[in-house]
Amino acid sequence: MGVYGAVPRRFAEISPRFLVPRFSTIVSSAVTAVFYTVVTVLSEHTLTDTIAALGIMICWYYGITAFACIWEFRRTLFRSLRNVVFRFLCPLFGGAMLIGIFAISIRESMDPANGSGSSIGGIGLVFFLGFGILALGVVLMLIQRAVAPHFFTENTWHAGSEKVIAETLVPECPEPAKDLRTV
Repeated sequence: MGVYGAVPRRFAEISPRFLVPRFSTIVSSAVTAVFYTVVTVLSEHTLTDTIAALGIMICWYYGITAFACIWEFRRTLFRSLRNVVFRFLCPLFGGAMLIGIFAISIRESMDPANGSGSSIGGIGLVFFLGFGILALGVVLMLIQRAVAPHFFTENTWHAGSEKVIAETLVPECPEPAKDLRTV
């Protein structure tokens, strides 16, 4: 995402020694540590509810991503049996299952008994956490759309992009250790 401007370019930096995202790993770790500490200090139950709400978000994001794959490959879906299976059927079934689980999770999360027992107006806290974080994601997306509209309006992925990314971010990739080549 850093390469294409969805987040600041610094997030795209790769450690030349370890070949992993350096800055983004540090930022993600720090945010996670602060979040865990704050939520645990507030209440152990809130942490439990937050983890339960994570399932709602995972189902939603991966479900819509599966359908986005079908849309991305729509022009080549039926060119071969392989394409039908891997570009159409697998994403279709995967997306349908995840959206189905998402719907079930919404219904279940509204019952306070399916979390820590905490509720707001008789509706489970897990429901509010799940949708609150999804809503926050929408707000952040809209802000980013205003800041970097090209990411949302232009084709940012081109043939050969993997090579460009590798050459841009890690100009001198070391050869893998010989024992890793056989794995």
